[in-house]
Amino acid sequence: MGRIVSLLGLAIVLHCFAGADGGVADYLKVRRQYKITQAVGVETLETMVGTRIVEIQGRVKGTVSSSAAKAILLEKTDGGDLFVDCRTVPDWLVGNDIAARMLVKATRDSAYGMLHAQLIGVAPEDDIARVDAAFERARQAALRRKPPQRPQRGSHRQWTLPASEVTPYYASFIRGRNPRLSLTEALRIAQGIVGFSIQYGVDARLIMAMVLVESGFNPNARSRAGAMGLGQLMPGTAQGMGVGNPYDSIDNLYGTVRLVRGHLEKYKRQTGDDYDALVLALAAYNAGGAAVHKYGTVPPYRETQRYVRMVTSLYFKFCGR
Repeated sequence: MGRIVSLLGLAIVLHCFAGADGGVADYLKVRRQYKITQAVGVETLETMVGTRIVEIQGRVKGTVSSSAAKAILLEKTDGGDLFVDCRTVPDWLVGNDIAARMLVKATRDSAYGMLHAQLIGVAPEDDIARVDAAFERARQAALRRKPPQRPQRGSHRQWTLPASEVTPYYASFIRGRNPRLSLTEALRIAQGIVGFSIQYGVDARLIMAMVLVESGFNPNARSRAGAMGLGQLMPGTAQGMGVGNPYDSIDNLYGTVRLVRGHLEKYKRQTGDDYDALVLALAAYNAGGAAVHKYGTVPPYRETQRYVRMVTSLYFKFCGR
């Protein structure tokens, strides 16, 4: 081809392995395993350090074969290209202008290291899009069949817009709260919040409320205690979550959303109640899980109790309660 195509300025090699072309059913099974419900683009890989599982989509523009390897040229939906090096290529991918969806395990050892990725699964884009559409129709039908119930602690307004349409609204709100941000950075923060929230199954409105309280959407924020960035991650927490640069919006949000997801799952298992899990998750995020365990409830710290009240108030407001 005479050129190496880069992803966000970083060369990426995708190594296929046996089973990557096992069919739509296998693809969906793997996607459920990693709790991925929607492709979020490749912008989440821009500053990653460590290992992550992401879903990307694009069009196969051609294949190249040699005695040593096979390669695929993938045109991504964000306008860029991706050079895919594979030992084997599924028969249905041989050709030009074929839409595909891929699950990728991406690994990067350091902030300045090469980003490598391994293909976990691949399926035709049309098939996955039909499955997603059918699931959404079934979900909407179930909601219509569900009998009216007395509201408990208010009710949520349903998020009816796709992520691509929601993101600009989030970016506008973010820049309104922090006018010093450029339009590009505000959109980048919004993409990170929406993208990671979808990937890890967390309500993006909760992350918006938390980041607003934590940092006022200031990626360079630093507390007196040393908490850093949008989600105010402490150094040890950032390192443990695989965050290479806490002052980078995407990297910080990756750690923030993963941490929130972990707290929510833990306290939902313990309490069996969504509201109690939310309150304890916020308390743990602010004061640490050890403090919540010690007191068995929100710790009697003025800062933590104020934090929980502020975030829940904003979150319920964003939800239309």
